[in-house]
Amino acid sequence: MKIIRILLPLILFGVLAIYAIHRAKKMQDADDRSEEERAEDHMAEGMAIGMCFGTAVGIALGAENLAIGISVGMLLGMLVGMNVKDK
Repeated sequence: MKIIRILLPLILFGVLAIYAIHRAKKMQDADDRSEEERAEDHMAEGMAIGMCFGTAVGIALGAENLAIGISVGMLLGMLVGMNVKDK
């Protein structure tokens, strides 16, 4: 059980990082989208990364903190994603 508590956050973060990189490359190729749609995409990516970090923190602190970790991580990730601006 301890090995799952150690490896699960690492696996989740790795999968999420690969997804974020793939999505960023895909968005870079799409030039016909408006600025508002791009901002929403960053918000979604921020939420996904925040949920991953929240899951990792929730698992590290104990199983009873998992739901709180996911929700707080999603909120913070959404805030960061909304404030990221394109170059």
